[in-house]
Amino acid sequence: MNAIIKSVGVYLPEFIAKNDELAKEKGLDTNDEWIASHTGIRERRIIKDANILTADIGYLAAKNAIEKAGISPDEIDGIIAGTMSPDKQFPALACYIQAKLGSGKAFAFDITAACGFIPPALNTAALMIKSGQAKNILVIGAEICSRIMDWSDRNTCVLFGDGAGAILLSAGEENGRGFAGSALAANGNLANILYLNTLGAEAAFLRMEGTAVYKLAVSELATVTKKALENANLSLNDIDLFVPHQANIRIIQSVGKRLGLPDEKVMVNVDKYGNTSSASIPIALYEAEQQGRLKPGMLVALPAIGGGMNWGCVLFRW
Repeated sequence: MNAIIKSVGVYLPEFIAKNDELAKEKGLDTNDEWIASHTGIRERRIIKDANILTADIGYLAAKNAIEKAGISPDEIDGIIAGTMSPDKQFPALACYIQAKLGSGKAFAFDITAACGFIPPALNTAALMIKSGQAKNILVIGAEICSRIMDWSDRNTCVLFGDGAGAILLSAGEENGRGFAGSALAANGNLANILYLNTLGAEAAFLRMEGTAVYKLAVSELATVTKKALENANLSLNDIDLFVPHQANIRIIQSVGKRLGLPDEKVMVNVDKYGNTSSASIPIALYEAEQQGRLKPGMLVALPAIGGGMNWGCVLFRW
């Protein structure tokens, strides 16, 4: 028995904020040329309605994934969620989504890893399915990043966007499909290069040392991808599609170059959505599927890095 990616669902806000429009609205001393040339981002989605919560968009992405899979909410055995923009510090976002779905028998918990959420979440879900503890687990990343931005910090606030994505993992015995391997890592000594201020202590804004994060991401995403392949007795030549966390085009291109991957094997959509943190890999995976870039049996590598600092890579046969 293996854990296969049964379906991927998304929720994307309707409002599109292009670079120049965002700069004008927020009074930022920057423009489209600078943002696009330094980050690859040209626009992002923003939730304008204050009544829409992170749990709401996580639920909508999960609902989309469930409907695509053709199963009912009561068939969900577990929900693992991730966000850096929760509606409350606790309970877990996963609990709110469980209630909205009506998946009463599902366990529900969060993994706090910000942009690095997907590798540990998929790894945990896959191993639970392989061990027989569950048959269907939803892994959901949901972010309203616009609510935790310091709009006076022009180097950071233009990077992020809002959205949600859900990956449904299911038990299956289909040959050539499913979880193929992983590698996870962390360095808590670097926690202060990317964090969200404690609520009540000062303004609750995301803070990031961009250069330090960039250098770590380029080095460690390449290393952890190689480690995941090694653990699975696979090589770089076996990768059919590389779907990394969509943080910055320079990081994506640098990691791809270090791994010797041709551009056609690297999924990029950061230009349309910016960095959607925990939701970025599900959204990119969804778009790759929509574009016909995923075929049965293809090896897909999903690496990410985030606050902690923590990073990892999971491998799946599509």
